[in-house]
Amino acid sequence: MARIQSPPILSQIRVARSYSEQVASLRALKDEVVGHVQRKEKWVEQGVLESLIKMLQPNRSPSRLSGKEARDSSGQPKALTEDELVRLHALQLIASFANGGPPFVAPLHAVDAIPAIASYISPLDQPPQIVLTALRALSNIADAMSLSIPASDGIEFLAETLFVPRYLEALCAILSSDSTAPVVQEQKCLIASLISRLCKQPHHQNLLASTGILDALATMLASFVVARGEVVPTAEIIAEADGLAEMIPDPVPQGLELAAVLEAISAIIADSRFRAYMLICSPSIMAVFPSAEFSPPARDTRAAWNTRAAWNALETHGLRDVQAKVQGVIDYLLPLVPVTQPRLLSSHLSQYPPLGSSRENLGQSTPTNKFSPWTSTFESINNNDTESDDPESPLIPWLIHLVRTTQGLERVMAASVLASLFKAGFASPGREVSFGVLVVPLLCQLIKDCLKEQEKNPSAVKQISSFVERKTAVGWVILERAPAVLARFVADSECLQQAAHDCDALRYACKMLKDTYEPIYNQKAPRPWSPSPDTGGDMGEGLSTCRLGHPGQLPICAHLIRLRESSLKLLAAMIIKDEYHKVLIEQDIVPYIVESLSRSPSIPKSSKEKPKSDKKADEPPLPTGGSPYGDNPNSVIIAACHLVRILGRSVRDLRTSLDDHAVAMPIFRLLRHPDTEVQVAACAAVCNLVPEMSPMREPLIEAGIIKVLCEHAHSQDPGLRLNSMWALKHLVWGVQNKIKKQCLEELESGWLVQLITADTEDDALHARTQRRSQDIDEDEDMDSETYDDDGRSWTWPAMFREPCPPKSASLRTDSPRMQKAEKKLLALRDAEINPIRKARNDDLAIQEQAINFIRNLIGQSMTENVAEMVDYVFDQIGQEKLFEILAGKLRAKVLHPFARRYSTGRDTRVLYPQAKVIEAVIFVLVHIAASKPQHRQLVIAQRDLLKLLEQHFNSKDSGVRLALCHFLTNLVWPDDSSDAAACGQRAQELRKLGFLARLEALEQEDAELDVRERARSAAFQLKLGND
Repeated sequence: MARIQSPPILSQIRVARSYSEQVASLRALKDEVVGHVQRKEKWVEQGVLESLIKMLQPNRSPSRLSGKEARDSSGQPKALTEDELVRLHALQLIASFANGGPPFVAPLHAVDAIPAIASYISPLDQPPQIVLTALRALSNIADAMSLSIPASDGIEFLAETLFVPRYLEALCAILSSDSTAPVVQEQKCLIASLISRLCKQPHHQNLLASTGILDALATMLASFVVARGEVVPTAEIIAEADGLAEMIPDPVPQGLELAAVLEAISAIIADSRFRAYMLICSPSIMAVFPSAEFSPPARDTRAAWNTRAAWNALETHGLRDVQAKVQGVIDYLLPLVPVTQPRLLSSHLSQYPPLGSSRENLGQSTPTNKFSPWTSTFESINNNDTESDDPESPLIPWLIHLVRTTQGLERVMAASVLASLFKAGFASPGREVSFGVLVVPLLCQLIKDCLKEQEKNPSAVKQISSFVERKTAVGWVILERAPAVLARFVADSECLQQAAHDCDALRYACKMLKDTYEPIYNQKAPRPWSPSPDTGGDMGEGLSTCRLGHPGQLPICAHLIRLRESSLKLLAAMIIKDEYHKVLIEQDIVPYIVESLSRSPSIPKSSKEKPKSDKKADEPPLPTGGSPYGDNPNSVIIAACHLVRILGRSVRDLRTSLDDHAVAMPIFRLLRHPDTEVQVAACAAVCNLVPEMSPMREPLIEAGIIKVLCEHAHSQDPGLRLNSMWALKHLVWGVQNKIKKQCLEELESGWLVQLITADTEDDALHARTQRRSQDIDEDEDMDSETYDDDGRSWTWPAMFREPCPPKSASLRTDSPRMQKAEKKLLALRDAEINPIRKARNDDLAIQEQAINFIRNLIGQSMTENVAEMVDYVFDQIGQEKLFEILAGKLRAKVLHPFARRYSTGRDTRVLYPQAKVIEAVIFVLVHIAASKPQHRQLVIAQRDLLKLLEQHFNSKDSGVRLALCHFLTNLVWPDDSSDAAACGQRAQELRKLGFLARLEALEQEDAELDVRERARSAAFQLKLGND
């Protein structure tokens, strides 16, 4: 290789006296470096990146064109000025350097390349060619960051830099462009790809939704519907009536990729009911998919006769289509799905309770944390609309049709969007069966086909190169995404889990996880020959702008890590039934799960092998630079923790496979992990490793888990406090009194009282809001701190964009359909984004577990003295104080008022007693009353507390009513003959307070059999006490 003559070209770039000289020098530099990584490394060491970034600085020349002159309305490329040519070549060179991979990320970051590049993505200020090149440079940087170690840090930085209002307006302008020019379509594809890779955090997702980008992507999706000729008949008439006629887009131009659009939409709406509904009620989607009734053709047509004959045949044989009652025009594109009986809606909808519903009337609830066992929805939404009143959007059956008629990545991305809408609860109940018949088998078959393709071409799987063929790369992406999408579909759905199990999805997931642990000992790509002994550059010396970074990881290694995470998610979603657990054990998959809990995994070992077995003679030595099995990022570790938590629900697995493979210690080490999210996930797993039946409880106690959990209970993170209290609650049940006392001493009784009584998150939010509201002229976005309820300006940016005829705007405002959609969207936004609501839910969740901790602390034991622990708790907390705390949880509480930005007053907020908190309080009293007569006398003396309890006999929650029956039974139970007189006095006092009448009412009228039986027993005991 000839020696690179860098100084002359670099000097020409730096001292050029005209744009033409700079252009000539940049072209010469491009000829040198494009396609040659080693030359790129040498040029970075010469400091060329800093010179390129300087060329991108704002030009002070008066000859610079204005934004309207730089780009015409059609978006067609035109001749560039010399100044623009310099910037174009500079951006092309930066894109080329970024294409060199992870080593170039560090110097690009050192010269602040990302903000400089992002300043050229505005289509109003820059020509289309420059905008396209800037987007390519950002895309190449994102690709390089995805191979960095750790990849999440770079991706997060790029997302934080790019997802700000200034750049989001530019991105939205490009996506909203009506131009059919190929360069604009390529810009849209690059933006969609960037969104899918960068948009991972909820605040980014909400920002992209609120700035109009989601609406722009929805319009692009609607243009595909128009191009496919699948717009709902009469959509134009309905859109005209709603003022949406202008929202029906033209057919999609050539060059725009459907998979990219679907992937970007899926990234934005993931795990959010609010954003999912924003997609459904996006004006373009509502225009092409109105929820209109559809009547089949008249009977005299042959098509209608065939349709009726098929339906009659199904009904004759006792089968029927659950979609019949909600049949729409799009449903006629789908095959009929006969079932023998209707299926109930799966419990996944509990994650998103219907508007106007509280936890009591749902019977199920919403997790506040992804890895929290606790579920609750404490504050109902003041909305009289119910989900059953809203017809299903035709977008749902159309996406099913799209899954069936597309292939490869388009199929996976369509299924991903469909899964988000399904999990958000916007599919009709009958759709679950359709998903199990029409969607799940296709995803399973897609995974199977990809695995077979890899078996046919094993060299692609072990491709030790930094270059990957496009066909191989697409296959990798499909194999990474399909299991995760399938996992979202089947989670919490017995019907879909059975469908996936019938398609051998569980075995495929086991195989994929095992395949990711095939060692790759040479994790560095081979470099071209060079006469220079040091071709990689010196990464330890020189300026940061001239110093290469870490070489990162090979694409195959990154693929295996992503596939590992996806496989773990699918396994966690699939192993709900015991029969599925058996498949997991038969596949001997637990060793691979255990290794996934480690940052640097080693070879998975079976339970028969020694923990520290000697290396085989033929086994290559481990490299010093990392594990041949890859380095697990936090996302893999969190997924493995979640899978351990699911496995821990089975007593058999807890006592056999998990204990045999010593899963306790890896989980225990993760409690000290530096990342809070990993600690939260590890605490959630510990909750199922420390119950009374677990053989891992004693080793964990000896290892010091009590101290660690108590430390986490003092954490500033609400999720960590919640899960640590949940684990402690399980830990103290059934252990010796000395361990219970140790737990309370480590936790500190004062802190326990504070967790129960203080509204920590609510107080913190109130303090932050008060500080920020001192300066009323502060010009910044307050949405993250104080809730803005003026939704018109952000609800549907696409609806109110120019041009919008006044007649259409008036029709939209007056349309009942649009008003209903807007009202529901505002309610969903309040339920999901309102920080006040979130703070309350966090506080109440922690309070519930703290009270349950006391409940288990004084719970009954076959070997220990329960009365001793009751006295100990009275001594530590205070007898009167404890009863006052419990009474306080049964009363309504006035919270901090929060002023709204556009309100003249302050909103008083009242928190009413919550069912699960009430139930926990009652069971604390149940255990106190179950200890000894003196404690029962203390309880009966709390007249105010008893009056508060009497008010909750009409609770909608059956658990509260059942707990009250247990409480009264214990309170009038005599230990022996010496307690008979006192027992009679307690029974008489309870009858005076009206408890007997309440019990008799429950005995006769309660809908729950268990409650009626317990009420009958308690009433008998209460009457017996009088005798």
